[in-house]
Amino acid sequence: MDRRIVSFRIDDDGHWVGVLDCHHGRHFRHQPPWWRCEWVQTNDGRQARIGQLTDCPKCEWIELPESMKHDRTTARWDEASIPRALLRNHSVAPGVWGRLSVFDGTVRFRFDDGLGGGPEGDGVVPAGGHQLIPPERPHRLEVIGPVELAVEFYVNEN
Repeated sequence: MDRRIVSFRIDDDGHWVGVLDCHHGRHFRHQPPWWRCEWVQTNDGRQARIGQLTDCPKCEWIELPESMKHDRTTARWDEASIPRALLRNHSVAPGVWGRLSVFDGTVRFRFDDGLGGGPEGDGVVPAGGHQLIPPERPHRLEVIGPVELAVEFYVNEN
């Protein structure tokens, strides 16, 4: 899944890490012949990459970044009170992660971007189950009978 590079930092081993708008980090190493990223070796080269898109495997794997902290939780909704917007194609705000929690019943969760669902996947979220939702990734819910659910939101703590 493509994400924008917002800054760079050096990790504990001295390697450059691009900080992405999803709050994941992606290593960029110039270690020929395996990796060729000559541009990462200079400040001008790194600055030229700010704002550019790069692939984020951790978003495809639906992995919550370590820097995220719980911000808020919605009310608990049932099949009658669930906001209709959740049943249509929508997405979580930029830089914010969501976590659907199903307390009772069953919900079908669908990503609407054709990228697949990663390890948690598109599919049925049963009572007691959860589904992480990356920022800006289109998705929708389908309620299957009586249900009780809520959505938690996570923001970057830095």
